[in-house]
Amino acid sequence: MPRDRANLRIDIWGDQDWRELSLGAQWLYEYLLTSPKLLYVGVADWRPARISKLVAGVTAADVERFGAELEAARFVVTDVDSDEIQIRSFLRHDGILQNPNMWKSIGLDFTAVSSKTLMASVAHEVRRLRDENPDGFKRAKDEKGPPINPWQSPHLRTLLDSPSDTPIKTPYETPSTTGSDRGSPTTTATSTTTEASLPSGDGRIKETRLPKDWAPTASHIELAKSRNVNVVAEADNFRLHAETHDRHAARWNAAFTTWLKKAKPSAAASPAYDWMNP
Repeated sequence: MPRDRANLRIDIWGDQDWRELSLGAQWLYEYLLTSPKLLYVGVADWRPARISKLVAGVTAADVERFGAELEAARFVVTDVDSDEIQIRSFLRHDGILQNPNMWKSIGLDFTAVSSKTLMASVAHEVRRLRDENPDGFKRAKDEKGPPINPWQSPHLRTLLDSPSDTPIKTPYETPSTTGSDRGSPTTTATSTTTEASLPSGDGRIKETRLPKDWAPTASHIELAKSRNVNVVAEADNFRLHAETHDRHAARWNAAFTTWLKKAKPSAAASPAYDWMNP
């Protein structure tokens, strides 16, 4: 049976990654968990301006900053184009996959997601659960019968047959190779040849620390210019954040693209900068 969502919130206080979040990021995550528009696949509306109206003194920019922090810590995945956000570990910890009465609702809510990248992220997480529990989920100690197996349910067939990918739309796809199950990112950016040429043993792109010689690309500079963001300052902040938190990612250029999209516009336009000759 599904676990009480209140218990889910209690459980996270034992998680060190959660404790390292700011008050604002923790508040936003709590809001998402209790949002009346949260789908059964863990996807909710992502409208920072509207969310900011729920708390006195909080602006849309604050909410965007909190969301970026949650993405960086792998708790959520966002798609600003579809105005949606996914709680990556929702189906893992909420327990609704262990309730056959909820399988139809899960399947229907999956088709209600607009973002293809979030659909791929949801499918990826469900397939991870299936790989870890191929025979289904064990029943509670006081319940008799075989394991509860959702993988053969026709209601979940569309979800399980959907394209699945390891999303990369946050500044850091995976903080560490042994990190907890939190928000994997999705991407709208194209990785470079160097980034794509580092497959791991299982075929996935290898996650690495930020290279010492990493620098923003011409596309980053153009994006920063279009958003009136200081690309030099943001690149410095990006490097510092990656080093301070020992971040690992598979596609750092895609990560910085999202970082720039979350950055606040500066009072003055970004300066011209020659990254080959600083």
